[in-house]
Amino acid sequence: MIVTGLVIFFAGIILVVAGTIRAVCSKTLIIALHFIGISDTVGLSLLVISAVFLGLVSVHAGVFLVLVLIVGGPLVSHVIAKAYLRSGRE
Repeated sequence: MIVTGLVIFFAGIILVVAGTIRAVCSKTLIIALHFIGISDTVGLSLLVISAVFLGLVSVHAGVFLVLVLIVGGPLVSHVIAKAYLRSGRE
């Protein structure tokens, strides 16, 4: 369980860091939101799953947190992108 938790943990860290670096290097806000939205939703979900495997979080709390991340991340990205496009700056 510990080895599985650590593998999932490092996979999540790599996704979050790679998405953040790519978002910083992007030219527009929409492209940055695309990379942040995908990498952070999946990466943070992997970090929560690894916390469950390592015994830091209960299974019920882990499932709840993953569901919040899966629903909340894309929702916030969509709201920001829509507001950006309505502002007239493309």
